[in-house]
Amino acid sequence: MAQVEPTPEIVAGELYDDAIFTGSYTCPTTTDPNCPFTCSTLEACDACGCFVIDEGGGPWGPAMDVIMCLLPILFLLGVTLKPNPLPTTVSLPAAAVMMFLIRVMYLGSNPTLCSGAIISGFHEALSPLSIMFGAIVLFETMEATLCMPFMMREMKALTEGHIIAELMLIFSFAYMIEGASGFGTPVALGAPMLASLGHPKFGSVVTLLVMNTFATVWGAAGTPIWFGFGNIDLSQDEFLEISFKGGVCLTICAYLILPVLVLRILCPFNIIRQNFIFVILSLSSVMIPVLGMSFVSYEFPSLLGGMIGCIVSAGLIRFRLGLKEYKKEDAAEDRHMKISTTAAQSLVQSIAKTREAGNEDNDFNEELEALAKANDDEEANGGTESDDQNKEDQNEEAEDKPTTSENEKNEQPDTNTTRSFNQSFTPHLHQDSRMDHDENLADLSDVEQALGPRKSGGAYYRELIGRTSPLWGTVLLLIVTRVQQIGLKALLVMREPYFQINFGTYGIFRLSASLVFQLLDILTHPDLSWKYELLYVPFIIPFMLMSFVTMALYRKDLQASPKSILSTCLGRVKKPAVALMGALALVQLMIKQGSAAPADIIGANLSQALKEGWIVFAAVIGTLGSFFSGSTTISNLTFGGIQKIAAETVGTSYTSMLALQAVGASAGNGVCLNNIISACTVVGLNISEGKIIAQTFKPVLAVCLTATVVMLAFFFRF
Repeated sequence: MAQVEPTPEIVAGELYDDAIFTGSYTCPTTTDPNCPFTCSTLEACDACGCFVIDEGGGPWGPAMDVIMCLLPILFLLGVTLKPNPLPTTVSLPAAAVMMFLIRVMYLGSNPTLCSGAIISGFHEALSPLSIMFGAIVLFETMEATLCMPFMMREMKALTEGHIIAELMLIFSFAYMIEGASGFGTPVALGAPMLASLGHPKFGSVVTLLVMNTFATVWGAAGTPIWFGFGNIDLSQDEFLEISFKGGVCLTICAYLILPVLVLRILCPFNIIRQNFIFVILSLSSVMIPVLGMSFVSYEFPSLLGGMIGCIVSAGLIRFRLGLKEYKKEDAAEDRHMKISTTAAQSLVQSIAKTREAGNEDNDFNEELEALAKANDDEEANGGTESDDQNKEDQNEEAEDKPTTSENEKNEQPDTNTTRSFNQSFTPHLHQDSRMDHDENLADLSDVEQALGPRKSGGAYYRELIGRTSPLWGTVLLLIVTRVQQIGLKALLVMREPYFQINFGTYGIFRLSASLVFQLLDILTHPDLSWKYELLYVPFIIPFMLMSFVTMALYRKDLQASPKSILSTCLGRVKKPAVALMGALALVQLMIKQGSAAPADIIGANLSQALKEGWIVFAAVIGTLGSFFSGSTTISNLTFGGIQKIAAETVGTSYTSMLALQAVGASAGNGVCLNNIISACTVVGLNISEGKIIAQTFKPVLAVCLTATVVMLAFFFRF
């Protein structure tokens, strides 16, 4: 680095006329424009006299700055978690407006920057909305082509309705999807599958949100690490340190928290305890490979761990290793051999409606028969009996005739002598009557009758491969388009060549040959831009592509037209679109730009005030970043630099602090509003997001606390 000789009276923190200014940093001792980028540590900055220009903060001091910047988040939490919560279609846009006013009226931020951040946020909402729409189309297509009922029948045949087996298999599947895709895809795929297996929609969404907290440290091909911390000048070895330290934390968290808090969302602890050996074996088949891979790679732990877990868990279930029979007192709700649906038009829904209509007809026929019998009796007695006597006779008949529930109760087999898989579980999660009021359940026997007899030999395996192709095809496409070594990813995200249109002060629009949409210099601000990689975001590839392929393969089985499917899906994303646009506008207002950003103000002031005590809150800060941004990667981008500076300030390992940030950000996916809105939309659950956060909060907090203790015990040194 070429430097000019410093003047004798140079004082760090004083800005000279010929100093270089780049963003929020200035180097008063040199005219080299690259100087600010060479200061990667506090010592290097002190050596050359570089310092940060304090662009952020209001007139009332650091403490009030933190309070004011947190005010929209506190408002959002308050109105979301209160007994009668505001819908997110109101609360999220309101929080964004509040943040805008705080920035321009208290922090004195550039109004062009703030207005441009809102526009950028509206555009950013396209990514989660398109992923959500694609996932809904895929599941609606699988239902309409009878692929989903087929898959659920085969999974029930494998698990025999065993709740623990189903939960651990879905855990492994979601872990694999996180490693292949990210973007909230594991919840968008896993929650509908769990719900389709007959579990309550509410519990399915909560379970998948919490399960996903154990996988997103690495995300899709390590993106939260190499990209999330890419702006703070780390080496490959330091990336690996963050990876394995995060791996140790998450592995310990998984063994301590998954059986005790996560599985209990849908299953009582008595059943978990009876099948504890299976839970540990299945969990180990995921987490041990994850831990091992985290020492040598920060790109593939989630993907490979999930793959191995799926294969091993399926084998454990097939040979019933560690799976035990339910006890009689633990089995109260008969859902184990039922199949549900998240689709608006499906075979399960048709069966449920037909059975409901049949029950109504039977009740009506019974009433007609009773009325006819009463009339016959009256005629036989010459019509001389009084109305009171008729009523008395009817009451006596009613007393002599056992009720339907009593008949069913008498016909119940002795559960002490039957295989326990013929019983089900009592959901641990309290179910509000409004949570699954529109739930459709169909008996497995009815589904099998509608699908026809199971084929045998080669015909069965051909049908198995074909009917499951929407899922394994989706996973395969995600892998080949995400793994950089394959080479397709680079082609899908190319920004050149492109054509360009200048939309005046709104921004410069570009569209590349790889269909990458960009909007640069929004409102003429050089730091505001947006991009949307149409072929890389999991929308066209794989969701829409596999949906259309499935429609073509099973067009004869279609229960609804493609137009009807697409129309249904569009209707389901209209309401979440408003909430997500408000959420992403709030995110952009929080993180733009540099030291003037509210997120930066919160982190910098708290780290300076707390000193060593910052370590206690480091994971929670990562969780906060994911809560409002909806992404582990964005949380790391936002707070990674602050976490590193805080570690250097207290004299401890910054890779340990960054690993704690990554684990906290991963845990934050359990309370992330973007993921909650997407998951509820995909499964068709109309409920307040606050009710879900109230259930996911405890496991998320447990992950943060456990990770902090592990880091203090094994890695932090002062």
